[in-house]
Amino acid sequence: MPRATPDLATIAIHGASGRLGKLIVQQAAQRFAGPILRDGPIPPCGAVVDVSSAQGTVALVARLDRQPLLVGTTGDLPIDLLERYAKRAPVAIVSNFSAGVPLLIDLVQGLMPRLPHGWQVEVVEAHHAAKKDAPSGTAKRLLTAIGRPDVPTHSLRIGDTVGEHRVILAGPGERLELTHIATRRDVFAIGALRHVDWLVRQAPGLYRP
Repeated sequence: MPRATPDLATIAIHGASGRLGKLIVQQAAQRFAGPILRDGPIPPCGAVVDVSSAQGTVALVARLDRQPLLVGTTGDLPIDLLERYAKRAPVAIVSNFSAGVPLLIDLVQGLMPRLPHGWQVEVVEAHHAAKKDAPSGTAKRLLTAIGRPDVPTHSLRIGDTVGEHRVILAGPGERLELTHIATRRDVFAIGALRHVDWLVRQAPGLYRP
C-alpha cells in the first residue's frame, strides 16, 4: 500500500476515473491507496472518498468495513444507509469541497434574520454541461441556509463552467448579490483532502460540515 506521511491518511477513491476523481488522485500523490472498482476488494486505506454517483454510493456502503467515508457525490443519496453506516465510522456529506462555499453559507445564514420585510430572494447556480443533477447540492445547502421553502432556484448547465453559486436579494430600488465562483477545478480536489484530514479525527457519526 502506498505510504503517506505519518499524520496523513491514505485514501481510496470511488469514482477515481471521473472528472473530479482524477484530480483528487493527482493531488493525493503518495497518499493514493488505489481506486475502488466495481468488483474486488477495497484497497487498504485510512479513508474512502466517494465521488461516483448516488447509485454508486449505495453499492459502496454495502462493501465498507468501518473506513471513514467522505461523500462528495450529490443527487438522491441513500441517507438511511449512510446514517446506519455512520454508527460504525465517521461519515461526512460535503456537497462542495471548496473553501469559499462554507463562508458563503455562513454569510447567508447571518444575513437572513436582518433582511428587510418584503425583500425577494432567488438562487442561481451554473455548472458544466455534463453535470446531471439540478439544482446542485450546494444550491440545496444555500436553500437550507435561507430557510424559505418557496425560494426560486435557477440551474444553468452550460459549457465548461467550473461552478458558480449566487444568492440574489432584492428590495425596492436596490439589490444585493452574494456570489461564489470557482475558477479552477482543482480547488475541489485540494478541499477533498482537507476534509479527509478533518474526518479521520472524528468519532463515528454523520457530519455535514
